[in-house]
Amino acid sequence: MTSGIHVPVQISLGLFTYDKGRGCLLDSAGEHVSLRPQSAQVLSILVDNLGHPVTKDNLISAVWQNVSVTDDSLTQCIADIRRALGDTDRSILKTRPKVGYLLSPTHVDTTPPQALVTSDQGSAFASKAAWVCIQPASPEALLDHVALEREAMGGGADKRILANDDAAIFSFSDVAGAIRFALGFGASDHGQSARIGVDLLPIGQTDGSHMRVAGIAALGQARQVVVSVEVRDQCHGELDFDFEDLSQQRLQTTQETLGTFRVHANVGRQRLLPQIAAEDLLPTIAVVPLRAWITSPDTNVVGEIIADDLIATISRSADINVISRLSTTAFRGQDASLNRIGDVLGADFVLSGTILTHDTHIGMMLQLSEVSTNKVLWAERVTIEVTNILNGLEAIEEIVAKVRKAIALNEIDRVRSKPISTLRNYSLLIGAVGLMYRFAPVDFNLAGEMLRTLIERVPNHPAALAWMARWHVLRVQQGWSENPKEEAQHALGFSRKALDIDPENALALISEGNVLTNLLHQLDEAEDRYDAALDVNPNDASGRVLRGTLFAFQGKGEDAKRDAERALHLAPIDPHRFFFLALAASANVAAEDYERAVVLAKASLRLNRTHTSTLRVQAVAQMRLGYEDEARKTTRELLRLQPGLRVSAWLKGSPSANFDVGQNFAATLRETGVPD
Repeated sequence: MTSGIHVPVQISLGLFTYDKGRGCLLDSAGEHVSLRPQSAQVLSILVDNLGHPVTKDNLISAVWQNVSVTDDSLTQCIADIRRALGDTDRSILKTRPKVGYLLSPTHVDTTPPQALVTSDQGSAFASKAAWVCIQPASPEALLDHVALEREAMGGGADKRILANDDAAIFSFSDVAGAIRFALGFGASDHGQSARIGVDLLPIGQTDGSHMRVAGIAALGQARQVVVSVEVRDQCHGELDFDFEDLSQQRLQTTQETLGTFRVHANVGRQRLLPQIAAEDLLPTIAVVPLRAWITSPDTNVVGEIIADDLIATISRSADINVISRLSTTAFRGQDASLNRIGDVLGADFVLSGTILTHDTHIGMMLQLSEVSTNKVLWAERVTIEVTNILNGLEAIEEIVAKVRKAIALNEIDRVRSKPISTLRNYSLLIGAVGLMYRFAPVDFNLAGEMLRTLIERVPNHPAALAWMARWHVLRVQQGWSENPKEEAQHALGFSRKALDIDPENALALISEGNVLTNLLHQLDEAEDRYDAALDVNPNDASGRVLRGTLFAFQGKGEDAKRDAERALHLAPIDPHRFFFLALAASANVAAEDYERAVVLAKASLRLNRTHTSTLRVQAVAQMRLGYEDEARKTTRELLRLQPGLRVSAWLKGSPSANFDVGQNFAATLRETGVPD
């Protein structure tokens, strides 16, 4: 084992102190912090080697000696230590990939790759704090700094950063808490003459940082809360508020152009409900990620894995709707009531539970509840081995069978998803998928890097390959690709390799269908892919909405609407909800339900005002309803965002060009004022 450097008697580890003489961890009040014996031994060894990495093998041999254990035992100890230290960003106890662990007594501003994936932050912006800036909304308004500081500190602020005639700035350690304070202040009597901005504070940035948040605050009006795109990305899953896209704005304070959003409290806000055909109103279940008795990044990931396997297994039944994982993840770690979950997700039943991890086993307490009656229909304690989580969980099939029996459904075919073989690789996949659906290009590019790393480690896993294909398609659709044709070939290469490995992989089938539709215009082949995917998983929201879009391109309006509206039902709070709404609007245009199309388009634009495809659909629907002035106003905004748009160019690139529906759409675009 590496010989340690000279170690002082007491070592500062964040807000805690390790007393070398007593061999224990102390909190800020000098009280002993309890650790499991094995965890305490691991910490002692890391202290002896302060500043030097210690390999996993050396730690295991020193702590467990002649006992045969797996890496999972050490992982639990590392998690215990980090939890005790409050080391959520892993700046104190660091992971050195392929080496081991290193204990650092001083703060380091770089984050190990694993921290990006397993922490709840998951953002390349890597912020540790949020700043709230309060400004007078008019020259006559004055700030009462004494009252402001009292309210901010009572609302969870850590400290005041700045106070002058122009602004008051407060620091918050919790981003969501900062937004809650800002909304509460904006609704108060003091907030009626103030405008409020919220931004993240990048690690290591202090001088001049207040200029950016001040510029964000200046974009709003009295009582309004405006936030940066990075704040929106970190808080998308919060249920107490939602975000209205203000598009790219130029900050007067720093002259930078920044994506910004206005925040609204969700109190009393009516949810836009999908229009589901009667035969589609099957019972709907939401599987909420299991809550850990003792919270840590590792147990959060295990809870998501189990929920993901449950969703994958339930999804293979054609007689039940299951809410998508990206929607149910919003409830991870939240103490939401059953009625709240049912209302937000549109679910009839909720499968939830708690999880407690041990050295070699995981204990789960699961329960199935009916939303309308608040009754627990089924509950059971389940214990499984950690190795089963990593290599495929047979217990999931038994759980699903009991759930289906409890809600009076027929048995389903037991076909399990093929899980990634190791926890770390699965964490990479979860992190990449989360970042892929961010508005910030830096996070999207980081998702691509994560997927490429994962494919290097597990080159033959269809899920990683299929998500890589989806990444290339999204890159073209976001307008971030300089060579769409080359991007299409990359996407096809990944999806076809995934299908060579697993011909029934729904994600890969959908990714290939998306490429064939939007990039290559091979609609018959694309429909085959979507049909095959939905045969495998009838409740895949992406496959459903993309097949609906294909039908819309072909002029099959009723089929398009049916698929698109069901997709809205299956993905009620998806990170790209605006995209589902936009495609549903397009499907309703094909079905000649123009009133519904306008409602959906407006809902989509509220979430993303720069999505030009939505503006095209809205302008056409408005024109066909006879709202000519509104249609031309929409078209002016469309041409402002896309000044080079021409009907002929759009028609050339549209998959609907060879169908009457595409020709008619183009004709209406001309009527709205789009140049030929």
